[in-house]
Order: sequence, then C-alpha cells, then structure tokens
Amino acid sequence: MLDVRAYRSWGVLALSAVVVQIILGGWVSTNYAALACSDFPLCHGRWLPDMEFYSAFTLHRELGMDASGNLLSLQALTAIHWTHRLWAVAVLLLVGTAAFKLARLRGLCVWGMFLGVLLLVQLGLGISNILFSLPLALAVAHNAGAALLLATLVVINFRLFNMR
Repeated sequence: MLDVRAYRSWGVLALSAVVVQIILGGWVSTNYAALACSDFPLCHGRWLPDMEFYSAFTLHRELGMDASGNLLSLQALTAIHWTHRLWAVAVLLLVGTAAFKLARLRGLCVWGMFLGVLLLVQLGLGISNILFSLPLALAVAHNAGAALLLATLVVINFRLFNMR
C-alpha cells in the first residue's frame, strides 16, 4: 500500500507557492511594476539592483503611489518586480519537484507531467513578457497560465487528499 502523506505535503507546498506567486504577480500588475526591469536575467544590468522595499510593500496607500501620495520610485517598482522574479525561482524549484514526484505516482502521473509542462510554459511566458516589453497577448497568456497552474494544483491536491 502506497503512503501518500509525503505527496500531500508536496502538493500543499506547491499550491501555496503558486498562490503566493499569484499574489505577487497581482502586486506587480496593480503597481505598474511589470516593466521595472527590462533586461533578463539581470535587472538594470545587475543581479541585485537598487531597490526600496518599504514603499514597495506598504499596504496602506494608493496603488502605484507611496504613502505620501507620490508615484512609486523606480527603486520601489524594481523591488516589486524583482520579488516576483525571485519567488518565481522558488516556484520553479517547489512546483518542479512536486511535478517530478507526482509524475512517478500511479494515478497521478499524467497530472504530474501536465503540471511540469504548465510550469515550464508559464516560466517561458514570464521571461517573454520581459524580453518583449509586455505585449498584451503575452501578458494575458501569463495570467491564464497562472490560473491553469492554480486549477491544476487544486485538482491534484483534491485527488491526493482523496487517495487512500
């Protein structure tokens, strides 16, 4: 008999990572930070660009503005964008590991492979948005990819928690 508890942990971890990334992506979008870093893999020609996190992640303010009502600085926009990028690496590792493990599990191998493909497509869409300066079609595809990743992980977790 197969013990699925470890698989459940990976499923919950992967789902949680994607939820956090979707929240960060929404923060990027609503604060107009999508084009704050126009190069890849660097940002402003550096691995660790100048950033200002306090204004970037202050919640009690108008979107796109700091607490004083001024537009967010480039350093704050960069912090928002860079955080979404950095968390994408965590998502790649966590969801990628979960996909690999699930692809080896009888009953969920197709879901695991589908999850892995979706993850790679989503990563490619995110990078393409940077390299091509956020064309609308790619931005919409990136949002749709996030929704598909989320839905896929919900289904996987539902199945994992109903397996005996």
